[in-house]
Amino acid sequence: MRRNKRIKKHSRFATSSMGVASLIVSGFIMLMIFFSINSRCSSISREIGKKEKELQKLEAELTREKTRWDEMKVPERLSIALTKFGLAMSAPREDQMVRMTSAGVPAPGQLALRRMKGASRSGSMASVSPRSRSVRTATTSASRRRGRNGVR
Repeated sequence: MRRNKRIKKHSRFATSSMGVASLIVSGFIMLMIFFSINSRCSSISREIGKKEKELQKLEAELTREKTRWDEMKVPERLSIALTKFGLAMSAPREDQMVRMTSAGVPAPGQLALRRMKGASRSGSMASVSPRSRSVRTATTSASRRRGRNGVR
């Protein structure tokens, strides 16, 4: 049986042109993906640049405010501010200052705490008789907690 050669030629031409066309289309699609990714990256880099400039401005402002605050804490400035508002104040003595820890409790070993504890012990022991120091009842501890007018 005899074959038709024309059909064979057209089929080879169709398959070879389809391969080239699919290669061109896939290349075009990859080129479009590249340009879209490139434009997105450039827009992100512009946003990063804007944010970095904003960060530099904020850091400069922070430095200026820290400097201004440090200038306000100078003793001469404090005395000027006190006289401006008519306040007669002086710096506290060491036995008047209590430094607190980050947990919100006084730091141990301070002169002010020793003085306060010593005063509270001597005051509470003076009000209790020597005989009742060892035996404490609920009424004596409750009476010590009350103030002068009976209010806690």
